[in-house]
Amino acid sequence: MKTTTLTIRGTHCKACKTVIEDLSKDIKGVKSCQVDFKTGTAIIEHENDADLDAFKRAVEDLGQYKLSTNS
Repeated sequence: MKTTTLTIRGTHCKACKTVIEDLSKDIKGVKSCQVDFKTGTAIIEHENDADLDAFKRAVEDLGQYKLSTNS
């Protein structure tokens, strides 16, 4: 199990948090996602083979968010 922290630009409310966390449930290998819209971060707990690029694409396809990897 790994943990990856992402920076998310464009989050500003609890609805943003909910949308992104719910979307993460559809990504194979992602076990949990905790979004903090105040700091603009998401902490993803995932299997080693999780497709985080698919997660990033899915979130960015929503149109208002941009993600980058911190660790």
